[in-house]
Amino acid sequence: MAFLLWYTNYFVDIASEKKVDPKSIKELEKLGTISTNADFSAWHVKSQLSEEDFNRHLNTILKDYDISSEDITVTKGIDGGPLQML
Repeated sequence: MAFLLWYTNYFVDIASEKKVDPKSIKELEKLGTISTNADFSAWHVKSQLSEEDFNRHLNTILKDYDISSEDITVTKGIDGGPLQML
């Protein structure tokens, strides 16, 4: 039922020297819909995961690409979805 879908906006800032295109990492597709800036240092992710699950999965995935969790800052944005506007 599409009407009951919800999502949370997560903003990911990566301060690492090593940048990676999130669209090239298959595992990141499971986190949600990702858009990024030109140099891949800031991502916007629309995800249905809770904040704790999102952070855990993101850190695990990026560790495989030599990006430390200390270099990642995740900011939770406004929850959204069809019911949010009611």
